[in-house]
Amino acid sequence: MKKKITLFTLFFGVLSVFAQQAPIKIDFNKSDRQEKEVHEPGYVSWVIQDCVDTTRVINGITFTLANGENSSGPSLKSHWYKAGLQTPYFARLVSDGVIVNGGDFDGGEIELTLEGLSAGKHTLLTYHNQVDAPTDKTFGEICIDVNGKQVVKNLPPTQRVLSNYDAATAYIEFEAVEGEPVKFRFYPNYSSSAPSINVIINGLALDVPNLAKQAKSPSPENLDIHVNAEDGNYTLSWTSAPDAVAHQVYIGTDSLTVAQADKTSSCYKGEQAHTTFALNDLTSRFYYYWRIDEVEANGEITKGDIWKFSPRLLAFPGAEGYGRFARGGRGGKVVYVTNLQDYDPTIGETPIPGSLRYAVTVEKGARTIVFGVSGIITLKTRLTLSDSFVTVAGQTSPNKGICLKGAPFGFSGTSDAVMRFMRIRIGAGQTYDGTGLNGANHCIFDHLSVSWSIDEAFSSRSGQNLTLQKTMLAEALNAADHQNYPSGTRHGYAATISGDIGSFHHNLLAHNEGRNWSLGGGLDGDGNFAGRMDIFNNVVYNWDGRTTDGGAHEVNFVNNYYKPGPATLNGGKKTALNLQHDDYPGTQKYYTNGNIVEGWYEDLSNPQNGCVDGSWPNGDKKYDPFVTEPFFESFATVHTAKDAYKAVLSDVGCTLPMFDDHDVRIVKETLDGTATYKGSKTGEPGLIDHQDDAGGWEDYPEEIVDLSEFDTDMDGLPNWWEIMFGTNPESAVGDFSDANADDDEDGYTNLEEYLNYMAVPHTAVEVNKEAEFDLAPYFVGYSKTTPVYTVAAIQNATATVDEGILKVTPEKDFEGIVNVDVKVTDQDGASMVRSFAVRVGEKAVSTGIHSAKNDQEISVYPNPAVDYIYVSVQSDVQESVRMEITTLYGQVLSTETVATSVNVPCRVNVSDLPAGIYILKVQTADEQSAVKFIKK
Repeated sequence: MKKKITLFTLFFGVLSVFAQQAPIKIDFNKSDRQEKEVHEPGYVSWVIQDCVDTTRVINGITFTLANGENSSGPSLKSHWYKAGLQTPYFARLVSDGVIVNGGDFDGGEIELTLEGLSAGKHTLLTYHNQVDAPTDKTFGEICIDVNGKQVVKNLPPTQRVLSNYDAATAYIEFEAVEGEPVKFRFYPNYSSSAPSINVIINGLALDVPNLAKQAKSPSPENLDIHVNAEDGNYTLSWTSAPDAVAHQVYIGTDSLTVAQADKTSSCYKGEQAHTTFALNDLTSRFYYYWRIDEVEANGEITKGDIWKFSPRLLAFPGAEGYGRFARGGRGGKVVYVTNLQDYDPTIGETPIPGSLRYAVTVEKGARTIVFGVSGIITLKTRLTLSDSFVTVAGQTSPNKGICLKGAPFGFSGTSDAVMRFMRIRIGAGQTYDGTGLNGANHCIFDHLSVSWSIDEAFSSRSGQNLTLQKTMLAEALNAADHQNYPSGTRHGYAATISGDIGSFHHNLLAHNEGRNWSLGGGLDGDGNFAGRMDIFNNVVYNWDGRTTDGGAHEVNFVNNYYKPGPATLNGGKKTALNLQHDDYPGTQKYYTNGNIVEGWYEDLSNPQNGCVDGSWPNGDKKYDPFVTEPFFESFATVHTAKDAYKAVLSDVGCTLPMFDDHDVRIVKETLDGTATYKGSKTGEPGLIDHQDDAGGWEDYPEEIVDLSEFDTDMDGLPNWWEIMFGTNPESAVGDFSDANADDDEDGYTNLEEYLNYMAVPHTAVEVNKEAEFDLAPYFVGYSKTTPVYTVAAIQNATATVDEGILKVTPEKDFEGIVNVDVKVTDQDGASMVRSFAVRVGEKAVSTGIHSAKNDQEISVYPNPAVDYIYVSVQSDVQESVRMEITTLYGQVLSTETVATSVNVPCRVNVSDLPAGIYILKVQTADEQSAVKFIKK
């Protein structure tokens, strides 16, 4: 039965600030959900379980929530509106909250008790936005008592508003007595005729200004660190408080300084009547903080909240698509991976400093993970990066780089993270995927190679602002005993993808039975089709049961090249895209154009070429799923399908520090239309069932960098780089000021400049020496169509191309980095540009590489050499040794096996090598050594 309560004064708060201690902001969150999904940044998360009461101590203040004495329901619980928490709204403060379980009809009451407050005046701001649909029920007004006295009467709650600023709030001034609790009672207007008289509290803030008197709705939005201010200019704007006649503007690069600033501070920019303020000379290296204080006609000033933003910058040159502005570890610390060990935290194994897992999961803060070791890392269990602002720079590894096996390595729930040039080859056994970007935001994967997974090689469910580019997904294990299916079931799947918006471009999907791609858009909070994806310029080769299928809300599917292989020609699906319509609300719409299925669908005059509308539930076609205009811009170079085929095969997968044998084979098989191996269970050509069907893991030499010689201060910048560019190679360990400086003021830190250098094919020569590159391996996709090479751009040098050899001649006495762009054009008019770099130094600089095992005693002479070197291996027995010559960065130039005699040197012909610095590696049955030599 509804009760009639005597009410007192209505009070919504008129004073600006009464805080006598640091403000405390609390967001009451839905239980059983990941925090990132439901939690408002800048607030303390309080997850509400089903309970009679619950207590938290925050900054010395005890907060107790309890089910009210007069509640008709037995307990408190959390409640939510899922869609309000999701894109594009992200109203995470007011789209969930605490209510009374079963309090709708006879009324729910919530009691809040505060203990430990300092004596004197305080304020409490509370949010009241009901989350049930107005079509289901409406709600009565809310009243609030403080210590038994009514201070808020009949506050109408809002219902499903989709902005924190639009939610109903109560602002209460109250007096605290030292040592005594303050009790708040939130209860309904029992006289209301509304269907529900339950109450809700979404969140609260103690000792903050009155939201109703503050400036709101800032542009850029608070916490937007991808602001379109690439030219350095941006005009701030905001919505004025209703009674404000002027606005005091504060801006700076330190949040505390801006928060504490007054008119005497350098952060103060003046008082004005209009609600915009122009800024210039902005840079992505800094976070900017700003505050607008509102001035009323009576002189009352309400202090504004602190808002934060930063301009955007490409994650690296060549980053494209909707994840292109990932910040990664820019401006943070550097963490070296120095060993190939792993440990299993799920069974309590001790963390191992220097391991990849330690760098990913134990180290904290913005960071760039670089590698001082090469070889195979056998992961004992799944490795997941959940921290934001991290770069994983696989291109920094020596020799053939890093190969992960045994378990996946991916991102989950992270923001602004980057991974480049990593190799993940899982192998048979546990049902593992390869990698993924699940629940990630503003992230990019570039130049990965993923193979031999049992579950799909890649997934990106529930992601936002993602890019997967120039990545190879190959040889997902087919009949490999997936744990969810009967033995023998074929499950060699490439990927299930989603995003809002997710960009998937210039990737190679080869020798995967199905899901090339599977569109896993899922459903939004209202149960409608979700997911927006931009899928273009991908190459898919040798599938069987499935190409691209599934469903999503909005998809651009443009200029993709599907090339049947021997498994496909044995009865595989002939279409590129098969729409699948499930019986859910909402729509699935597709913009398709320019796609090719070689030999079957090549009519480019038909926008739906190779794309078919699949079956509808009950045969009831509700709408035309194909549209005539793209849903969104691609923010990338978009080739035709035929041109993309050549460009992808020329630059895909983990190409640096070097392309491994597996990926060379996959590219060659795609180019030739062949399959070297077949499944040991299914017999399907190219669709292997076990990694051993394809020979298993190849050799990845374990080499360790001597950081005391290579990067003495361990700031990620090699000594040679710091000497070349005038920074300090011997700064204190932990001092990253050189690495995080931006000496050329282009937005990229010095560390990023080095990483970007390492991310293109490169070599090193002495001053006044020439460098050469054989271009054929870098443009292999054009090898069958008469490629012609030209130098498109060069600085600090001249360059020529003769019979496919790029020769770079630095300017006289130049010392530094020469950057060269080379363009290939073939007989069909297809073209692409790739960048190369040459490090020009006064003298040879040690790589810092030594063997992971006990070094043998070897010597090389003459050094420098002209035509031959003589290699002496100290040994007491005659044996065969393998000699390999590589560039400083691991590119293998020659390999031969020779028989050594006791104390008799071997002669090695180096006359064909261009002038430069090289590494000779000597491998016996159980030892490996490396020595540097110079070719004149």
